[in-house]
Amino acid sequence: MTNDFDGWKYIDWGIDLDTIEFDLMAIAAHNVNNPSVRDDWTEWPKEMEGIIHLPLGYIQSQSEKSNEHSSQEYSQLQSDWLNFAQFIWQNPNISLDCNTFTILGSHGSTFSFDINMELSVWLPPNTSSNQISALKAIRKGARNRSNLDNHIIYMEASIATWKFDILGLKEELGFCDFPSHIDGLELKQFESWSTYLHPEQETFPKSLKWLIELMIEDESIWHLLHHQELERRAELEEWNRKWPNGRPDDWMYL
Repeated sequence: MTNDFDGWKYIDWGIDLDTIEFDLMAIAAHNVNNPSVRDDWTEWPKEMEGIIHLPLGYIQSQSEKSNEHSSQEYSQLQSDWLNFAQFIWQNPNISLDCNTFTILGSHGSTFSFDINMELSVWLPPNTSSNQISALKAIRKGARNRSNLDNHIIYMEASIATWKFDILGLKEELGFCDFPSHIDGLELKQFESWSTYLHPEQETFPKSLKWLIELMIEDESIWHLLHHQELERRAELEEWNRKWPNGRPDDWMYL
């Protein structure tokens, strides 16, 4: 970074500090107007450590800094978040409000999801704060099967993990039509709650970029959902064949 450039001058302090929007804005503030940055964003806002939560998604304790992450892993995450921040900043199909992304697809589909930085997951829009306690408990191995109310809360959080919403779809009896711009599908409908994709890249920011690129492209994502719907129906048929009357303890499983 050049000595005369001060990224702090470009910080928007009106954005909630505890959101991914603030962290990505802080990265943009140190790169967009920086005379030492050219085509690729390279400047990490180092002087904001302790304020921003990236690259790990949360502010580390001193013990974690010395034990949990190698310098190579930390540097790779910084590089991936820089790349992701530039991708978000420069793409008009992407909007971000606090922790909620809304993506306009090339064929008119609109997708939305939250991300939780600390747990490195995406969730349905505007649900991150509601699910975080249950997700933390699940990560520690909690199930609370002896308490039905708590178990249902954990089950709902587990189901929400890696799920996104598709806005504006007309739902009938829990099913939605695949869009008309996708041809050659075996099925015409998918179950509305089953809109999820698991990460396929080696880091969370790379997986986020992969997900958003699928949404903007607005074609491959539908083929992936169609494939999942075929698998889900095959599993349901097998389940009904084995247990036609249902298992009495189904509610116990996440």
